[in-house]
Amino acid sequence: MKLISILKIVFISFFMCLLTSTKAQKNEQKEDWLVLMNADTLYGKITSVKDRRLKFENEHKEKLTFTPDQVFRAYWQSKKKVYAPSYVENGLEAVPGTSPQVYQIRRDYDLEPTFAEVLVDGEIMAYYVSELNFGGEGGMMIGSGGAFPMVGLSINKSKRAYALKKATGEVIEISNNTNGLFSGSKKKRTITFGKLINDEPVLFAEFEKEQKYNYDVFIKYLMRYNELQDRKGSPMDSTKLFVY
Repeated sequence: MKLISILKIVFISFFMCLLTSTKAQKNEQKEDWLVLMNADTLYGKITSVKDRRLKFENEHKEKLTFTPDQVFRAYWQSKKKVYAPSYVENGLEAVPGTSPQVYQIRRDYDLEPTFAEVLVDGEIMAYYVSELNFGGEGGMMIGSGGAFPMVGLSINKSKRAYALKKATGEVIEISNNTNGLFSGSKKKRTITFGKLINDEPVLFAEFEKEQKYNYDVFIKYLMRYNELQDRKGSPMDSTKLFVY
């Protein structure tokens, strides 16, 4: 799935609101940066982002490693990507009786966040998360001792896109596959997506008139919903940085 170009503008615009100094505005264009959970901002170079580890080289050439619970947002300039800690990758549990499937985040005491790529930021968050898919195949190996069974294990890594509404904790999948919002009837898709945006009735009415659905359509409505919430709310309180 290809990100629509407007996402890049939204990413940069949103994070520039967090950077109030002249230096911040200058460095935002040429350096990677991190907003930490204590609201400090670091500038430098991101060298690697994994599920539970982000490697960073600061302006003093010091090599640092951060875990998801330490970083609120990370902006990788060369890749035009934003990362945030999230429970979506490992914390989803299905809500019974929903079709297409709706999820919520389980809040186990030992549940730890992972770094997820942010597609849309705001009241509704949209993430890419990585998933490992395991498969196996059987066969026979013949050697000097005779024939014996052999099982091969294949591991494939894929990405799925999920949208999470902060106010309700509801999560839906928006990736293009048979289990997400592209499956099932139009009526079911409208009802499911409506759980995220139907408290903005004008916007939802416009969505109901859409003749076809695809990833970019869902992203467009999530972004517009967030813009409406931003107009109603107050500027972000940097002392309240939460993980979703």
